[in-house]
Order: sequence, then C-alpha cells, then structure tokens
Amino acid sequence: MDTGTVYYLVAGVIAIVIVGRLLAFSGKRYLAAARVGAPERESAGSVAMLVSMLFHLVTMGLLALLAAIPFGGDQTQVFLVRIGLLLILVAVTYAIALRMLTRRKQEEVVSGFDAQVRELRHEREHPNGYAVTNDPSAGMAPQPEPEPTLGEPRPRPRA
Repeated sequence: MDTGTVYYLVAGVIAIVIVGRLLAFSGKRYLAAARVGAPERESAGSVAMLVSMLFHLVTMGLLALLAAIPFGGDQTQVFLVRIGLLLILVAVTYAIALRMLTRRKQEEVVSGFDAQVRELRHEREHPNGYAVTNDPSAGMAPQPEPEPTLGEPRPRPRA
C-alpha cells in the first residue's frame, strides 16, 4: 500500500467520524424538539445514534471501496480525486440520513397531534363537572325546602 492511499484512508476516516458525530449530536437535538417528555428524549437519542451508526458503516464501506479502485496519474492527483469522490458520497449519505431523521420527526409530531386529538375527544365524550350550560342553577347543590313561617299553614302529609 502506498503512502497516498494511507493518507487518503486517514483523512477519510477523520472526515467521516467528524461528520458522523455531528449527525448524531444534531440529530438528537433535532428529534428531541418534536416532543418534550423524558422518554421521547431517550428515544430521540437512540434513533439519532442508529442513523449515525448507519451513516458511519455506509461511508466507511465507500471509503474502503474508493481506496481499492486504481486511478491513473500522480499521487497528488489520485489523492484529490479520491477525496473529492468521498466528500460527494459523504454528502449524499448525509442527505439520506437527514431525510431519515426528518421522517422520524414528522412521525413524532403526527403521533403527538393524534394524542392531543384523542385527549380532546375523550374530554368531550366524558365531560367533567364544570361543563358550560345555560342553566343558572347547574352545578349547585339542591336547596332544602324552606320552613314555613308562623303565618303560613303547614302542608299536610299525604296518606
């Protein structure tokens, strides 16, 4: 293996690791913005890590394939062609990874919206004691019958 290929592999691995870590960190924050609760944050971190791992594996494989392809020319020209192709492939795989994260975020937003709609429907079907009505005596406790005063006759019990 010539020194140009070794330099290419080292530069490629460094670039891939940096971009992959940025993808994992930014992806976690991007997905966590969809929901606020703690379990959702853990889920966002897991999904971002899985997408980042997929990015690393795909781009490392492309790095190895590009290192194995023989290019003609001097070492500097071959190095630049390989780095250029690698950066283009990294950009394409990064765009695919972002699309995966965006799809996941959209699913989270839609499921959160569905949960809110279900909650509102449940409240509408099972109203609490503070439902709004036009009856001014609604929600008031029943009042006892007033005691008759001295001047009023007492009602007779029915037999």
